[in-house]
Parts: sequence; structure tokens; C-alpha cells
Amino acid sequence: MNNDLQTMISALVAKKRRYDRLWAYYDGRQPLVYSSEKLKEIFSGLDARFTQNWCAVVVDSLLDRLELRTPTVVDAPDASSLLAGLWEISGMVDDVFGVHEDVAVTGEAFVIAWPNADGEPEAFHNDARLCHALYDGENPRRMRVAAKWWAVEDGKIRLTLYYADRLEYYESRRPYKEGEITDAKAFLPMGETPVAENPFGVLPVFHFRGNRRVAKGQLGSIIELQDAVNKLLSDMMVAAEFGAFPQRYIISATGIKGLKNNPNEIWDLVASEQGMQATQAGQFAATDLGNYLKAIEKLSTDIGVITRTPRHFFYAQGGDPSGEALIAMEAPLNKKAARLQATLAPTWRDLAAFLLALRGVQVPSRLVLPAYEEAATVQPMTQALMIKARVEAGMPHSTALKTYEGWTEADIEEMEADAAAERMAQRSYADAVLSAAQRDFDRGVA
Repeated sequence: MNNDLQTMISALVAKKRRYDRLWAYYDGRQPLVYSSEKLKEIFSGLDARFTQNWCAVVVDSLLDRLELRTPTVVDAPDASSLLAGLWEISGMVDDVFGVHEDVAVTGEAFVIAWPNADGEPEAFHNDARLCHALYDGENPRRMRVAAKWWAVEDGKIRLTLYYADRLEYYESRRPYKEGEITDAKAFLPMGETPVAENPFGVLPVFHFRGNRRVAKGQLGSIIELQDAVNKLLSDMMVAAEFGAFPQRYIISATGIKGLKNNPNEIWDLVASEQGMQATQAGQFAATDLGNYLKAIEKLSTDIGVITRTPRHFFYAQGGDPSGEALIAMEAPLNKKAARLQATLAPTWRDLAAFLLALRGVQVPSRLVLPAYEEAATVQPMTQALMIKARVEAGMPHSTALKTYEGWTEADIEEMEADAAAERMAQRSYADAVLSAAQRDFDRGVA
């Protein structure tokens, strides 16, 4: 039995529970956590669950800044055009968001690319709970082996090991329920040909990692704070149900029979006899829910500081911030997004180069350009003024457009052609006006 098989099974079993929890928090399926067993016992009869899902805010604010354009090949328009078609045909155009979402939540994502039965390249984003990768101890950038397992209709589990020179196929001896498989002995080589050649000489598994040291998403450091927010919110809702409205009391020897709590109702209270408790009416103060709201707001601020998410993503700020203020407030989040873009770019390059290789076009991955949209919030007026200032300072207009607007050479050429055509039209119009004026002058027309 391949030793890698046991290593992979152990890793896949270990990560599933952890990743299940992260996805549950992102999706808002968060348990109510108590600080003591006594409180848990007291509130065991609570029917409702209240959550204020800041985990989704943290993840989604980052995902909004991860917009990948279709990759291109440097100085190779034909290869770029072919790659754009492959990006559509393979299905990656639809899976890019899923890759980014997986990385943001769990810290890693997997894409497996391979020709389908018709020979067309296909690439699938795979759930990180179903895949794992091992790297070379000597070269930590080189993936040595990868694995994927999944359940089939008959309940059995299939597992594939991917190597640069071969693919190994395994299937469980019998149907298993989730969590039952912990040992490689549960698997047998599958079919008559359990080993297939990998003719491409490249691992077809592409591992996207936000952090090479450890799979580290955006939620690991704030789950406890999210639990505290939900607990305070639940406490506030219980307090609102039982104590957020005034409660009145009456001390009277005659009781409260006949008293009605209606608008403009006058209560005629009988005085107590001498030596007895005086007749008295009053009301208990309502529970102040503001204390809960302040604590929840403080915790949301802490979540923002830890994850570098701007405060206005959690609570509305007074007034509308200016463009410059917005850029300053979102700068930490934008830098985090830009770092993640740079970290993921090499894997996107490798994937794009492999898709071209599946079509017989060999392109070094370093020549593939997986450009992202600008992470920062763009203020059109501010951006225009910045470009204008740079042009006035001596930067060529075309250079400013390429650098700060992302224009391509084709865009610049089209702009210059349009400008030349406009100048020609203006010159023709001016000549026509002058000719008409000359004719009028020759005829003596004022």
C-alpha cells in the first residue's frame, strides 16, 4: 500500500471538522456558546437563536476586492485569444469566485484540470475539505503529491492520488458513513488499471494558498468574538422580552380588582387603615438595552481591528465620507487584498499555462499575466485629477492611462486613432467654413 495514501487520509479526516466549523460560521449557522455549564442549563429551553453574522462581513468585504480578469500571455495575442476561449470552455470563468471564497474562509482552495472524454480541457474548483497536497521537503514550492476523495452513489468512497508521472485510483472496500474511514486499510486499488500514466509531466492539481506556513483564512482569529456577539444579542433579546417595558405595581389592602390599564383611565385607590402598609402605586424601570448594544458595537470594532476591516462596514458612520477619507479608511483592507492577489497570482499563472498545454501550446507560466482589478475603491473624480496632475508634471498621457487605468496597448492605439480621426474631421470642418466664407466674400455677401 502506498504510504502517501495513509498520510492523505489522516490529513483529510483532520481538516474536515475544522473546515466544517469555518463554513458554518461564514454561513451564519453559529451555535450559542455559554461561559458556564450553569448558564447553558438555565437557557436550555430557549427556542430561538439570534446571530449577528460579522464573519460574512469580514469575508465578503475581502471577496469584493478580488476580481480576476481573464489571464493573458505577454506579447502573444494569438495565445491570449486561445487562453480566453479555454478560460470559458474549461469552466474557470465561473469558478474563480469559488476559489477566492474557499481561500478567504479556509485559507486554501484546489482546482483540478484534465481533458474530458472529448479531449476538451476542463478545470474544476474542488472543496478544500475533499483535497489535500503534500510538498517536497527540499523544495517547499514544489508539490510532490495531491489527493482528492469523494463519495459515489453506492456509498463507497473513491480516492485519487495525483503525481507528476501517474495517477493512482482507490476505492473503499464497502460503503462507509462519514467519519468512519481513518485508515488506508479501508481502501483497495480500483479496477483493472488502478494506475494511469500522466502524459503531461505536471501535477494537474493547483493549490491556492493564502499563507504557505499554514492554511489560514479570515475567520480563525474572530470566532470567539463572534460567539460573544451572539451571546450578548441573545441576552438582549431575552431582556427585551421580559424587562424592556415598564412594569407597574400597587400596594393596596383592597387588591387590584376592577383596575384597568387603559388610556385616560383614573384609578381610585382606597387608603389603607391606620397601622397597615400605606397604599402605594409605582413602576419598575425598564431594562436598559443600550448596555448590550454598546458591548456588541465594541466587539464588532475589535473584529474590524483584528481583520483590518473598516469600521463603516459594521456600523454606518455619521455623514458621507469624502473620497480621500474613504481611501484612507479602507487602506488596510486594500493592502490585505493586494497581498492576497500577489500570493495567488503564481498559481493562476500555472493553471493558465497548463490549460494551454492541454491544447498543445507550450507557454512558460512566467509569461502569463493574471491581472486583478484594482483593490482600492476608485473615486472617478479623484482618479482623473491624479492622472491630470501626473500628465501636467511631464508623464506621457498614454503611460498614465496604462499605469493607473489599466489600459492595454490596443486601447492606446484605438484612442490615438480616434484622436487622429477627430483632428482630421475638425480640420475638414474648418476648411469647409473658410471656403464658404471666401465664396461669400468674393460675391460681396456680408
